[in-house]
Amino acid sequence: MKNKNGALAPTGSACLEKVLGRLDKVKQTAADKWKACCPAHDDKDPSLSVRELPDGRVLIHCWAGCSTQDVMAAIGLEMRDLFPGDKKPRQGPSRAAILHEQFIYRIGLDTLRRGEKLNETDRQRFELARERLGVRHG
Repeated sequence: MKNKNGALAPTGSACLEKVLGRLDKVKQTAADKWKACCPAHDDKDPSLSVRELPDGRVLIHCWAGCSTQDVMAAIGLEMRDLFPGDKKPRQGPSRAAILHEQFIYRIGLDTLRRGEKLNETDRQRFELARERLGVRHG
């Protein structure tokens, strides 16, 4: 594998190769450690540490203070690219979506328990939340 400036970079997991291939002045410092210039700031003397864990995860640390998110954005990758494994699409709704539906359902339920009526739009949304949460009429 070649890194960004055309030099051969050491091989490792797919995650590691993805990261090292986009960095400059990559140098292996130990069996599972590398240093390189940080792409998130004007780095002339390599200040970025890269380490591969036995399970294939890749750790990144800029000693000048750049965040991992900034480093990954600068090389055009996402945080998930640091982790091996299948990138399967989410099955089912996210936790935030479930909490949102619960919030809507509780508001509607509280309104009805107070003896107030829901307008048609609110009633439809309440019923949709009830359906999505699997709450039976009762």
